[in-house]
Order: sequence, then C-alpha cells, then structure tokens
Amino acid sequence: MSETLVLTAHQTLQVVASSPGMLELESTWLPGGSPPRTHWHPTQREEFEVLEGALTVEIDGQPVRVLRASETLQVPPRTAHRMWNASTDVTRASWRVTPPQRTEEMFRTIAGGLNPVTAMVLLWKYRREMRLGKLRQA
Repeated sequence: MSETLVLTAHQTLQVVASSPGMLELESTWLPGGSPPRTHWHPTQREEFEVLEGALTVEIDGQPVRVLRASETLQVPPRTAHRMWNASTDVTRASWRVTPPQRTEEMFRTIAGGLNPVTAMVLLWKYRREMRLGKLRQA
C-alpha cells in the first residue's frame, strides 16, 4: 500500500519504489494550480512520463510546452525547470529521480507543512537536492 504525500493543495505524490539508485514516484496535479517556482538539481536527473492529462512544462528558459499522455521529458542535472497542470482535467505522471539522494526525505518534510522559517531551513538542508531560481552559470 503506497502512501500519499500532499505537497500542495494541487499536487500529491505516491512513492512507487525507493532504492539507493533511484526514486520512483507518481505525481497527480489537480486543475487550478499555479506555476511553481523555477528550480534545478545540482547532480540529479529527472525523467517524467505523462500518464493522463496535460503537463505544462518550462525548461531551461525555453518556451512553455504541454506534454500529453505517453510523452516523456528528461531533465539533466543543472537544468532550470518547472511544471504544473494548466488544464481543467487531472494530470498524472510517473517521475524518476536518479540518484535519489535525500529527495524522498525532502518531499516528506514538505508534506509535513512549511512556514517561511521552515521553508528557509528546508532550502538549506536539501541544497544538494534542489535549488530555487534560475541556474547561475559559472
């Protein structure tokens, strides 16, 4: 039986599998959500496959595009991105993170609830997993 983690009022996650090599999730986005902040991962790769609905994606400053059922997206490390459901229907996608590092722990922390102070602590604690904003080139 999988546990549902509520990240926002419009996004939930289910952990499908978790190992030292990969974290597999299924994400559900309800209609009506806002675009999240752009973020990037210093060393992790993400892979998405839309299972249902339409996933709006902005990656590395490119024009916004919409992925539909069976379409995939790979996000290499150090690539700024964000995704959300801009449609009027439910959107579901499988999501793989490699290496997982502490991503599952980070999602559990987010699901536990954040306020401005705990959000700042989260960003520092999980800085190896996620950074907010545009990627700054060295």
